[in-house]
Amino acid sequence: MGRVLVVGGSEEFAGAPYLAAIAALRAGAESVIVMAPEKVAWAINVLSPDLMTRKLKGKYLSRAHERAIRKQMKTADILVLGNGAGVRPGTAALMRSLMRSPIKKVLDADALKVLRDSAVSNAILTPNEREWKLLEKHNDVKKLLMSNVIIKKGFPSKIWTRRVHILVRTNKGLQKAGTGDVLAGLCAGFLAQGLSPFAAAKKACETGNTIANILTKKKKGYYFLASDLVHEMRRSRILKS
Repeated sequence: MGRVLVVGGSEEFAGAPYLAAIAALRAGAESVIVMAPEKVAWAINVLSPDLMTRKLKGKYLSRAHERAIRKQMKTADILVLGNGAGVRPGTAALMRSLMRSPIKKVLDADALKVLRDSAVSNAILTPNEREWKLLEKHNDVKKLLMSNVIIKKGFPSKIWTRRVHILVRTNKGLQKAGTGDVLAGLCAGFLAQGLSPFAAAKKACETGNTIANILTKKKKGYYFLASDLVHEMRRSRILKS
């Protein structure tokens, strides 16, 4: 099993890196460390005793944190980047720099918004419809697919590589806030289990959809939240299949 490092969070968004991190741990990562602004990291410690954190000074991520993050990256196998980070100039510059690292990566949310010139490889990208438009505007999608996997979230979701294009059923409840953070964490957890980026992306989509279907049946509708997906993982045997 591999080790996951989640870099994200900001004063406004403490829940996003937590959801990604706990999903990665549930999906099979050996350990998960979250590096986030100090108040975000303390909040995550309260939410789960199973997640380790590294507390970074300030309310937002910036290039001032890069040295500490890169040092921690030497102990990690997978980097999850962008959840709740925001797109302030200093944060964007940090994320663009980290994206160029050779480590296996999952890029979500704000990392996708600030990606430029297709400058990332060895990654799973998980854009929603709005983020997809920004990817197309600022990058060459064909070039991205040469060395990355893209999950275009939707109904159905689409998984693309240079050679493969498949559709994956997607429960409509998965359009709620936070569910994308869970998907990013699932991708990281399955990468940590040793799956290829394409296999990890496919299993993450299928697992999230299966758990969403279970919750839809239990709640008699799409009345579940992103945190419910994580809680249901404790009970479901789908992660063992």
